[in-house]
Amino acid sequence: MNIVNIFQYRFNEKKYFKFRYKLQSTSNKFLKYILLIYLRRVENSMNCNTGLGLGTSDSPCCFIGKCLRIPHRLNNIIIARNVKIGNNVTLYHSVTIAEEDKNKVTTIGNNVVIGAGTVILNNVRIGNGAVIGANSVVTKDVKDNEVVAGNPAKVIKKVNKK
Repeated sequence: MNIVNIFQYRFNEKKYFKFRYKLQSTSNKFLKYILLIYLRRVENSMNCNTGLGLGTSDSPCCFIGKCLRIPHRLNNIIIARNVKIGNNVTLYHSVTIAEEDKNKVTTIGNNVVIGAGTVILNNVRIGNGAVIGANSVVTKDVKDNEVVAGNPAKVIKKVNKK
């Protein structure tokens, strides 16, 4: 079992899963532990799709503006195809931006912070400077500079930015 052999399984799915099964049956616990951590990272990178660079007029995908910040990498972030994300947006882990109707667009404004575990549904519009709390479920539009949280998300306060 050579560490170089692992890299070839990154792009070949059948070989990858054969190797994973073989690795789980090995008796060397330390090597098994280290390689399983690596394989989980490979699985995460294989399962992360946001549609970056894939949008054309024939096959619409999400549009992401400048400076999208993802502090915890792409861990469990799901972005639907009809989503427009503005500039300077921060997405924490386990965020889901879903779509109800593929003919409508979910719009996220500029300078928005979306907390961990948030679910955004029903093709809503989130205004500029909004903050969405962790584990919120957003089903209605959020106005500019509002802080919302809860299930369903409710306005907690309005931030006055000068």
